[in-house]
Amino acid sequence: MHIRRLITVFPTIFLLLGLAIAHSAASASEPEANTSVHKFELAKQYYGQCNNTDSTEFDAIRPQLNAFTDMELMAQTMADPAKFMQLMSVVNDPRTLHVMTKCATEPVMWDTWMSGMTDFNKISRTMGYFMNPNMYMAWMMAPMNPAMYQPMMQMADPQYYTRWMNAMANPAFYQPMTSLADPNWYTPRINWMMNPQSMQPMFDMMNMGNYFAPVTAANDATVVPAN
Repeated sequence: MHIRRLITVFPTIFLLLGLAIAHSAASASEPEANTSVHKFELAKQYYGQCNNTDSTEFDAIRPQLNAFTDMELMAQTMADPAKFMQLMSVVNDPRTLHVMTKCATEPVMWDTWMSGMTDFNKISRTMGYFMNPNMYMAWMMAPMNPAMYQPMMQMADPQYYTRWMNAMANPAFYQPMTSLADPNWYTPRINWMMNPQSMQPMFDMMNMGNYFAPVTAANDATVVPAN
């Protein structure tokens, strides 16, 4: 019985290891190309609606926000426990939550998500990170890493609680909820859902004919008789 179990388990382990190694080799050989990076045109404006903010503070958190618009980048962040905890410390801020909530309701953000979730290459690379045993080994060793506990030190900072009190007293903090009562808020979002171009990436992903299109050989070209 034990021998049968080992015969069943070992091929699965070798398959996962092979996929992880292949993904690592492909990632090393591929040049980094991030063509679908969200520009966050409105995010800086939303960040300015919060109390006691400036542009330098937004520039500091902007790279962290990219992880919520790119599944591959989020997988890279989750593969490193220290980076993931830093991301959580950035999110645990009322100003960041305000920006993320406002951006999540904008059709331009939906375009970014749609293009990313329908990209086969991005999806396969993301799955490769979760098949890599190094990711789970890093999380097993995370409690021994002092960098894991550094983001938690913000709970001992009095400014942390001051920011939350200022946010709760700022009417702009409640705009993501109060805007639902504005009829004009729905117009651009309904237009996005009714626009076929918004769903085009999903249609392209389901159109498998492009992957099986016949390739015309050079010898099969039709010979045009000379005059």
